Parts: sequence; structure tokens; C-alpha cells
Amino acid sequence: MIIDTSAIVLKTFPYGETSLISRCFTKEKGKVSFIIKGARSKKNPIAPYFQPLSFIKIIYNEKEKRDLQIVSKVHFIKIWLKITQSLKKMTLLQSILEITDFSIEVNDPHPELFKSLIEIIEIYESDSINSNLAFWLYESVVLSEIGFRIDLEDDSYESASHNSLEIKDEDKCIYILNNLINKNFDKISFKNISSREKKIISNYLYNQLCYHIEGFERLKSFKVAKNILNDLS
Repeated sequence: MIIDTSAIVLKTFPYGETSLISRCFTKEKGKVSFIIKGARSKKNPIAPYFQPLSFIKIIYNEKEKRDLQIVSKVHFIKIWLKITQSLKKMTLLQSILEITDFSIEVNDPHPELFKSLIEIIEIYESDSINSNLAFWLYESVVLSEIGFRIDLEDDSYESASHNSLEIKDEDKCIYILNNLINKNFDKISFKNISSREKKIISNYLYNQLCYHIEGFERLKSFKVAKNILNDLS
């Protein structure tokens, strides 16, 4: 079956002497792995399309019994120009890609999560809200997508976290998270969030993900991302 779908590249690595394997989050089919034969050859211009974070359109002939699909055509949908100029944004987005890769199964479409991922990348590109807030928002979206939507009005929410700083008695943190989840960004002043409050919010969301997604604590990029999220800048 011919599949024509938009996709975000999650991860790409060398295969053999000249090929690449690229894992992509596609809108139509969820997570799909592709083999791009000869991509590392100097005469083949296809490799740039499969850099992590690339927003591309892929056409391929799906073979259900094949673990690695073969790309027929590919082109860019959009090129992010400003994101690559910021080490902080690139670091946080690398972690977001890793969270996405770890949270979804192969060939399991998540169209709403795909839409949210594009929205978050657009936020980083346009600087429409603070980078930390965007990261927290995506964490909450992932939790919702896998069936654990954060409900801070429910007194039982704290029991679903472990090894975290208490949030249930932190009215300001709850206020920030509620408005973030509901995308009321104008009600949040990031510069007025203290380092302690950042740590409480960051740890709460992280521990929720660790509780609901087995092995989440092993994600390497998250250690660096947490240092950024807890920073005052």
C-alpha cells in the first residue's frame, strides 16, 4: 500500500558502509523506521532530509512484514531556521524527540500527539512562549495521550508520583500547571516563577512520566534537560 504522510524525524544512525536507518514519527502510521540506502554517499543528496527534527513529507510502499520501510520520495515541509541558533532550544527539543520515541509504539498512530509535537516545535521557532513552559506543556500532552491526563482538581493526583517534591500544597505551582495545560499562556509570568517552583513543577511532571512509562528514567537526554528546566534563565 502506498503511504503518503508528513513526518518528524526522531532519530537517525548509520547502517552498513553507506546507508542510514531513520526512525520517524509519521502522522498516518505513527512510529516507522526507514532504511535509506546509499544516503551517506557523496553523490546522494537525501541525507539532510533525515536529520533529527526534520519536518518532511514521505511517500513509501508499505510492506507490513518489513521492519524497515524503503522511501520512494521525500521533501521538506518546513525548515526550522531559528531553532538551530539556540543550544538551549536544541537540547530541550532533542529530549522532546527522545520522549516521543520512547512513549509511542511502532505503527500506532497518534494524530493528536503528532499535531501537538508540531505546535511545540513552532513555539520554539517563534519564541511565542518560554522554552521551559513549552517543555512542561509537551510533557503534560504526552501523559494525556497515553491515558493519564493530569487533573489537579483531583485530590488523588499526588499518589501517582514518587520521589517528588510535594505539589499538592503549592497553590502557585498548581495555578501554573492548570493554566499551562489549558494553554492560558497569558496568565503565566515565567520570570515570576521561583527556582524552587520550577523544581517542583519539573520534578512532578518527570515523576509522573516515570510512574506511567516503564523505563522512562533511563532517558539520557532528560538529565541535561532537567538541569536547563531548573535553571533560572
